[in-house]
Amino acid sequence: MAARLARSCLVAMNADERAALLDALPSRQREIIRLRLVVGLSAQETADRLGMAPNAVRLAQHRALERLRRQVAES
Repeated sequence: MAARLARSCLVAMNADERAALLDALPSRQREIIRLRLVVGLSAQETADRLGMAPNAVRLAQHRALERLRRQVAES
């Protein structure tokens, strides 16, 4: 649910706004968001690609989405 909402918010933004928000994320979080929301990989597939545990991927995704929500709310 949260991923779907985040994806729709990102899609609604113009490319420059979206790029600026994503660029503000730490590189690991940015990569997780890209793999999970853009590429559509599962937490397990993302974990395998990045050498992480699936729970760590989910936690990093949650933190990244929270950070994006705060940034959108502030703008």
